[in-house]
Amino acid sequence: MKTEDQAAVVVDRAWRAYVPFQRGRNTFGDLTSMLAILVLAGFVESVGEPEDEFVKRWDRAVAEAQVGISPLMDLGAAMRSASRHARFPLPDIDKLGIGFLDSGEGADDVPWAASFLSALTQRPPTLAGADLTEVCELLLERHVQEGSFSAGEFYTPRAVASLLVEFASPQPGDRILDPACGSGGLLAITAQRVAELGRIDGASFEAYATDRSNPPLAMMNLAIHGVDQPHVGASDPVSLFQRRGHGLADLVLSNPPFNQRIDDTHVVDWPFGRPPESNANFAWLQLAWNKLSENGLAAVIMPPRAAWSNGCEADIRRQMIVNGTLLAIIALPSHLFAPHTSIPVHIWILARDKSLHLPDGDGDTVLFINADRLGTQLPRRPRVLTAEDTQRISSRFHAWLRSPRATPDEPGFSRSVAHEEILENEGSLDPRLYVGDEQERQPTALDTSHMLDELDQHHDATSSSSIALRKSFHTCERLTRSGAEAPRMPLRSIVSGTVEGEFRGSTPGLLLAGPSGSLIRAEHYVHTGIPVVMPKDLTGNGFDVASIRHITGEQAERLERFRLRRDDVVLARRGELGRCAVVREEQQGWVCGTGCFVLRPPTELNADYFAAYLRSPEARRWLVSHSTGSMTMKTISLDVLAELPVPLPDLGAQQAIAGAMARLDEHEQLLRDQLAQTQRIRNGALKGILSSY
Repeated sequence: MKTEDQAAVVVDRAWRAYVPFQRGRNTFGDLTSMLAILVLAGFVESVGEPEDEFVKRWDRAVAEAQVGISPLMDLGAAMRSASRHARFPLPDIDKLGIGFLDSGEGADDVPWAASFLSALTQRPPTLAGADLTEVCELLLERHVQEGSFSAGEFYTPRAVASLLVEFASPQPGDRILDPACGSGGLLAITAQRVAELGRIDGASFEAYATDRSNPPLAMMNLAIHGVDQPHVGASDPVSLFQRRGHGLADLVLSNPPFNQRIDDTHVVDWPFGRPPESNANFAWLQLAWNKLSENGLAAVIMPPRAAWSNGCEADIRRQMIVNGTLLAIIALPSHLFAPHTSIPVHIWILARDKSLHLPDGDGDTVLFINADRLGTQLPRRPRVLTAEDTQRISSRFHAWLRSPRATPDEPGFSRSVAHEEILENEGSLDPRLYVGDEQERQPTALDTSHMLDELDQHHDATSSSSIALRKSFHTCERLTRSGAEAPRMPLRSIVSGTVEGEFRGSTPGLLLAGPSGSLIRAEHYVHTGIPVVMPKDLTGNGFDVASIRHITGEQAERLERFRLRRDDVVLARRGELGRCAVVREEQQGWVCGTGCFVLRPPTELNADYFAAYLRSPEARRWLVSHSTGSMTMKTISLDVLAELPVPLPDLGAQQAIAGAMARLDEHEQLLRDQLAQTQRIRNGALKGILSSY
């Protein structure tokens, strides 16, 4: 079995052993403890000798786990013993939040430890026979896709991280910085690349995280990837800008949190302009550029709005262009970060001195690549960039670096654009504006076979989806097998956290009506800016931006109370009652408009479950029966909505039900796609057949 296949088997086995222990617990520190076990396992395998105390305690912990005895005491002792070894990669383990340290026999803070450790070391294959770095990366992916809490500033998909590393071309001895490191994935991939070329120097890696729980994850991830004792800390863009740090970086690679609010931007002398406190995107970009050495290069992941936002952000963009800091913008497809996170992303490639990276006379151009159609996606899985996709993107960038004039534009994919043209477009950096679309071809006789192949692919996808759908509903049945009907609670009580039973004392949520018409008037709307959500913009599975309206960032700041947060539920107060959508990362910071309500669920109410219930015939009938207005324009008040009776099963059941409803939506879309492909074949087949005469 290949090492990557062995790693996949080990991770699948270990994850399935861990999953039953998620329900009813705070799982926040579990991943830290999992990675610590992997670090310890790798150290035992690579450094340990049979007479070492940490090897003996590790072997005892494994033996205990395999017979169902808690291994926590011996795991903790093994970790402490290993940490005293001169070659142990993690300094000061007491500050890393490792759950099994100092845990006695029978402790319940890491109840999954025995099952997890037993699954890791079960034969065949063994953990020792798998690639430990591959195990770590697959475990992180599994936690993002199936874990019980959101990744946040946490995880960059491997294909995207590899693409950034391809752009940067790191070399041994380079100083490398990630100012928003999450779990350290970007630096881990970078370390792998450097190791292929020479020795890794741990002191060359510097990383920070805005979430103070992430540095331990990053340190353990880097340790597993061979980086000994890197500098990893917690900070924010303003503090990092002011800090001297450990010297200038040759490379800055980062995936900072999008549209983050920051404070005290006035205390920094920003090189291209002060960013708004409501959005840190251009604080991160300027920080990356400011930390570069003279010949340095930065690759930073940004949301698409950074390419076209107006106001002071547009002014900053223009200054960056005029000062020659921007080498390239690459647009990537949606759904790369999670199957339900539809946001596409851009990669900004910056240079401290652009003239040092391009031939003489070519420093006034920017490369735009529109790769938003690349990648493959299976149902319920993130989109994945293939090796061919990343090679196509990176090779185009490096060919352009060598000679922009000799690298021809590729319609529908890439184009080299002069600064002058960008400034004529008010500094917009949206690749779609410059690259355009490939000319669509009419169906021919040769296309018919290709279209039928695509129909077969649709059939395979729907078959796989049908199997997954059945499994999802079986899960729901198991979780609700008791037959007891879920209690129905008024929405008001759920939001306020005053319901009885297992939900009593929950963290309250928020139920809010959108701003009145006097707060957002017709003259406030602008061509581009912060989107304002109206009932017409709500769809069955998200937000329709085709005709969405916008207000300026300054106006949005005045409406801070109505700004949307991730996992909010926006629902219509008039028209088609029950219409709603769950806010994902890409809608964070948008504004709830007139005609909508916002529900910010308490911790014990799953947003997707609540949205699925709102769309149900039962909820719609209740809303209509309690509404006012005409037959064509029903309206519901906030007070009436607050009395909506909501079935409230436990959180685990809510999550399973929400998952089943999402699978149904996906299956329906696959069937629609299959029907649309069949209709395209019908429309083009006759012409294609006749053209072959």
